[in-house]
Amino acid sequence: MKKHFLLTALFMLSLMASAQTQQGYVKTKGRMVNGKLVPGQGLKGATVSVQGRTAVLVNSADGAFSFPVPGPQFRLDSVKKKGYQLVDMDACPKTYKYAPNPIYILMETPEQQLQDKLNAERKIRRNLQKQLQDKEDEIEALKEENKISLEEYQKALQQIYAEQESNEQLISDMAKRYSELDYDQLDEFYRQVSYHIESGELTKADSLLRSRGNLTAQVNDILQRGQALKEQEQQLQKAEAVHASDVEEASKRCLSFYETFYMQHQNDSAAHYLVLRAQLDTTDIESQNDAAKFLVEFLSEFDKATPYYQTAMRQAKQQFGERCEWVATIHYNMGMIHYYRSEFSEALEDFNEAMDIYTELYGASHPEVATMLNAIGLIHTNLGDYQKALDYFLQCAEIRKAAFGENHIDVAATYNNIGYIYSVQSDFDKAMEYQKKGLAIKKALLSENDPSIAVSHTNIGSIFYYQRNIDSAAYHLNRALEINIIALGESHPNTAKCYGNASLMFSLKKDYEKALEYNTKSLNILKKIFGDNNPQTAQQYANVGSTYLNMGKYEEAMEYINKAITIKKGILGEEHPDIAVYYNNIGEIYYRMSNHQKALENYNKALNIFEKAFGPEDPRVVKIQAIVKSIMEKGE
Repeated sequence: MKKHFLLTALFMLSLMASAQTQQGYVKTKGRMVNGKLVPGQGLKGATVSVQGRTAVLVNSADGAFSFPVPGPQFRLDSVKKKGYQLVDMDACPKTYKYAPNPIYILMETPEQQLQDKLNAERKIRRNLQKQLQDKEDEIEALKEENKISLEEYQKALQQIYAEQESNEQLISDMAKRYSELDYDQLDEFYRQVSYHIESGELTKADSLLRSRGNLTAQVNDILQRGQALKEQEQQLQKAEAVHASDVEEASKRCLSFYETFYMQHQNDSAAHYLVLRAQLDTTDIESQNDAAKFLVEFLSEFDKATPYYQTAMRQAKQQFGERCEWVATIHYNMGMIHYYRSEFSEALEDFNEAMDIYTELYGASHPEVATMLNAIGLIHTNLGDYQKALDYFLQCAEIRKAAFGENHIDVAATYNNIGYIYSVQSDFDKAMEYQKKGLAIKKALLSENDPSIAVSHTNIGSIFYYQRNIDSAAYHLNRALEINIIALGESHPNTAKCYGNASLMFSLKKDYEKALEYNTKSLNILKKIFGDNNPQTAQQYANVGSTYLNMGKYEEAMEYINKAITIKKGILGEEHPDIAVYYNNIGEIYYRMSNHQKALENYNKALNIFEKAFGPEDPRVVKIQAIVKSIMEKGE
């Protein structure tokens, strides 16, 4: 025991001997008004809470504060001032690296922050509308001058209107970005670039950015000079300073170019500049993480994203240690790639590791822990362990409600997941209760075309479908499809699933050709993104097979459903409830082909799986038992 205390004392002494002072400011944002900088104001009287230290009171009129930092990093637990809120809600609690430069904590009154967001949104909306008008005028002029055909004219209008429909997500993202931007921390060049972007003057922003030369050539030149630095040790210190300045400059340009292309829905070009930025400095964790997240969320390019997450993980561990916030965040992000690929054991490993770290850092009741509980619940949902999934979702909901209150988007998302589990368990009343609660919260907080609202419409539509309330089911499933096409485009997994869901309505109306068209479209999208060996692709093979069954094309139906069984068995094992559904459909095919022995064989396989998963009283079990009994009584 004495040795233990001795080692602890020596360790603490060593840390104190190497302590440095971190400077910082608590202030309001600097703004641009009519192209001129209006500086932010310091917030005297704010309190800054640092982990392991007494809270620091800001006494300076310019908002300056300082505290000793014993190691390479520190964590800000909170920054508070009466009547003000953090501009970036993720700024606290957060782990920071010690830096000789000051950190800036931005705060505004809730009213001012809301007004800033509304002002930014208004400017962006107006300028996007002007862009639309200019494009319409240009197309009309070409038509009047007979420079384009009627078909080209109509196609051009359709294209710009399709782009306009997807503006809601862009407006939300850019309004958030510019309502949080502190112009005080930008030099005059980037103040003007950002001001032009915010004002919709993209040509002026582009011209300013290009005035400093070809960015790709600049990055390549920087990278070459970076390599040369390693060979010129005698000039290393001076060259590294120049290199760091160049990297910072090029990084800012990359971000500005990214924003100009993102505002125009040119995601491939936007991704190019985020990737270029990440290549500039592989030690910058944030740039690696940003590039990977954009590649995953907007382009579904999982293979391209993975190396950037791996680089970010290495740097996070080197800079902050094995059990830091960044390591947890990247574990979660990498887990999501595994989840999208249906690599569930790997995803579960990443999510559990992230949850362990977040629990160590923040305690078991922190919202980040709730996020991990939700993710683990999704894994168990896909594995067919619905009761365990429900337990995780309920735990997640309690933490989120305690942290955020009832009317929060994360609470709504958890309600969706809880409702889905009740739906799978055939408790449609509870399922509908949770789905409607989730949708009501989302409608109050989000734009009408947000993808999260599409999830709620899909889940509610599915419940109505199972209850055979066809008109209500059709409304919600079609609404989900409309939203995802606008917000995510035609080639997104969520859009593909909505096509599959909407096909159910055509099947009920016996319009099987249209149902087959929608199901085939869904299958082709999922195969392109995930390949064949994926549960989502397998489900769509089964859906195509079911459509062929309805059309009386039994050989085609058998081919597609057996393909689904083979894929799902290889990933999820023999006794997943989805496989029971497929066996049930195979039994129906054989029954219609008058092969009653094979029909019974497949119905009994489905029955055994459903009984183990849901118990003998489940409606699916009762229904199949009745079918089996009927076949056997008739001696068929």
